[in-house]
Amino acid sequence: MYSVGQSAGGNLAAAVALKLRDDKFQPVIKMQVLANPITQGLDFMLPSMMQNEDAPMLKRKDMARCVSMYLLGSDDRLKAFQNNEHVSPAVKQMKVPYIDVSQLPSKYLVGYERPSVETGNEMMWNELKHKLLNPYFSPLIAQHLDGLPLTYLFTAEHDALRDDGFLYAYRLRESGVKLKHVHSEISIHACLTFLRTLPEVDEIFRGITKFIADNL
Repeated sequence: MYSVGQSAGGNLAAAVALKLRDDKFQPVIKMQVLANPITQGLDFMLPSMMQNEDAPMLKRKDMARCVSMYLLGSDDRLKAFQNNEHVSPAVKQMKVPYIDVSQLPSKYLVGYERPSVETGNEMMWNELKHKLLNPYFSPLIAQHLDGLPLTYLFTAEHDALRDDGFLYAYRLRESGVKLKHVHSEISIHACLTFLRTLPEVDEIFRGITKFIADNL
């Protein structure tokens, strides 16, 4: 048994793997395959989100809107999400949750300005914190990632969610999870939807299917 998903599906696949681990489900899940996954909802100003603010398939504003709709059922407070106002200043200044941009490749931090940790809407945070800090919504901030299955994680350079994937890959490695992280320097978000349209995407897909076949 394995868990596979792309984008929001990648979020669900990661959450399923965590839940099955936590519930000690049998038979044990054998692998997870995560493509361009959403792994957190605390920071919408990561380097990849700012650098790919208007990238095709998924803009930073669209990402914030998706999370707003998921958590609140509306985008009435979209600007607050975009500006990270949905998180308490006290939480932004803590070492955990695990949104540690220093673990990203150094090239992504060139010219990056860390967003303010002094601002935030305490009322909004108190309303949403039980959802935002739920590891089954934000796998990246799970207290422990050890015990998760073999993982294939795909990220794309020109994707607002690139850093979500890189940061999750870092924490998986640090937790001793066996991981294959494949990064495409030319791809965009949800590039797998272009299967049988672009040879580069076909090659990425072949890599994923080979990994699954080799590890069944």
